[in-house]
Amino acid sequence: MKGCLAVHILLVNPAGNNVLHTVGVVFPPLGLLYVAAALRQNGHVVVINDQMVDHKNPSFKDFDVVGIYCDTIRFQQVMALARQAKASGARVVLGGPHPCFDARTVFASGHVDAIVRGEGERTMVSLLEIWHDGEKPTVIPGLCLKKPGGFIDGGQAETIKDVDSLLMPARDLVDLSLYGKAQLGGWPLTSMHTSRGCPFQCKFCASSQLDGAVWRARSAASVLDEMKHLVEGLGYRAIAFLDDNFAGSRERIMQICDGILMKGWKLRWWCFCRVDTILRYPDMISSMAEAGCFSIFVGVETPGATALEDSHKGIQADQARRAVEILKRNNIEIWASYILGFPNEIRRDLRATIRFARELDTNTAQFTILTPYPGTVLWNELQDRLLYRSGKQFDSLHVTFRHPRIPPFELQLWHLWAYISFYLRNKKAIKGFLRFLRLRRFGLQLFTRSSSKGKSLSKENVTI
Repeated sequence: MKGCLAVHILLVNPAGNNVLHTVGVVFPPLGLLYVAAALRQNGHVVVINDQMVDHKNPSFKDFDVVGIYCDTIRFQQVMALARQAKASGARVVLGGPHPCFDARTVFASGHVDAIVRGEGERTMVSLLEIWHDGEKPTVIPGLCLKKPGGFIDGGQAETIKDVDSLLMPARDLVDLSLYGKAQLGGWPLTSMHTSRGCPFQCKFCASSQLDGAVWRARSAASVLDEMKHLVEGLGYRAIAFLDDNFAGSRERIMQICDGILMKGWKLRWWCFCRVDTILRYPDMISSMAEAGCFSIFVGVETPGATALEDSHKGIQADQARRAVEILKRNNIEIWASYILGFPNEIRRDLRATIRFARELDTNTAQFTILTPYPGTVLWNELQDRLLYRSGKQFDSLHVTFRHPRIPPFELQLWHLWAYISFYLRNKKAIKGFLRFLRLRRFGLQLFTRSSSKGKSLSKENVTI
């Protein structure tokens, strides 16, 4: 670094793909914007390079520190960026889910100086103070630090309990017009986080490992303040709440809904909600609908009792059926998610999942292939069956492990058939599907990928 406390920092969100991006929706990188706000408050100069929308190559030589967000699907390109940044003379920091669980590989590259585990707002500020003061690497919670011949792992930092104390994300550091294609029901859409942590322990999800198993929510007043900034200050009319567990408190949700109605905002909004939460609080769902809740994402996963129990999902198929009925009564659009390829499944179970999706008859169905991500229980259980350890195959559209009973090639075809079967199930669904294709890139891209990748699969060796 260059000797002064005010450090010049570049935070990079690499180009990549995910489910939302596939349907033409890209949001500002809120995680980096939260970190940027904390760094700026401490006197540092921060620049954001979101390569999801800005395809210009950054000039790493202009910065003292380069921080890069890293997930499993983008790991290889992140390491290429790290190499370039390190060659320019910058110190390189990685954050995000993948490096937290693969630190040995990261540091073995020689291109990375530190890894920030979990929440980065306070940890990143502390890291810059350590480097400025010239302290030698030591055990610091939340940080993995490079040292000669290896690295020092400080483990997980203490989670931020008072999430109301966090600054709003520094949205002024990105060009919001670049995200203008994001819409909900035709209304301009942006995103928010209102809580952190997940108390549930689904074997295929690493959220509780990354953000903590204790749910920590911002107050309704704090949420409404940020909504006011988005609605009245920036002109958005739709909001996607990206929390893993947005409706973790009925009281808080009711206060947020009352606040929306009192302020007279005409909004459409979208959130994640668990099946059992919907069943527990049907009155809350009615209030959400009245306050503009337009669409809810629910994780149905599978009707198979054994797979649900083994994955620690904590729900049953009949609960999903009744939750969908509640959402339909409230005229809330339903985005239901299903997973194909649990280790204990046979072909009959895949057929049952597809049939169950058709039976629930939701507005949208998302089918993914079970994918073991680093940090999950599933990753540890399937170590001897993994086909890959990182890369573009981890988009939940590709087979990434050898299933005990179903060959990769066949599982890929089941995935394709799930979409065809669901979206061509009746005349009404066909009309909705054609409208969906016309308004989104999702269907065409998905079918093109699935069919073309399926053809390139060998039953003996997967060469996606």
